Amino acid sequence: MNLTKTALIASTMLALSTQVFATETIHSTRVITTADVATKAAAYELAVDKLDTLQTDSSAQLNSDLGHIAPDSRSLVLNEDGYITVMEKMNEKGELLYTGLVNVNISYDMAD
Repeated sequence: MNLTKTALIASTMLALSTQVFATETIHSTRVITTADVATKAAAYELAVDKLDTLQTDSSAQLNSDLGHIAPDSRSLVLNEDGYITVMEKMNEKGELLYTGLVNVNISYDMAD
C-alpha cells in the first residue's frame, strides 16, 4: 500500500510540474526580389539562382534569408511549389528594368 501511495504521489507531482506545449504548423508565402537588371532573361536567371539557393539552404540559413520568421528555425521547411515571375518596370529615366520574383511557400511550427 505504501508503494502504491508513493507512486501515485510521484506521478501526480510529475503531471503537475510538466507543461504541455501545443504546436501549430503555420503555412505562409514569401516573395523574394532580385536586383533590377536590363533584360528579362537576366532577371529569370537571378531568380532561378536564388530559388536554387533557398532549396539547398539549411533551415537556419533559410530562416535568416527570409527575415527570421520562424521562432524555432529547425522547424522551417521550404515547400516544393515555389515559382518564379518577372516584373517589368520603368525607372525615372524611362529605361525598362526587370526584377525577378521568387515566390515560395513555407511551413514552420509555432508553439502556443
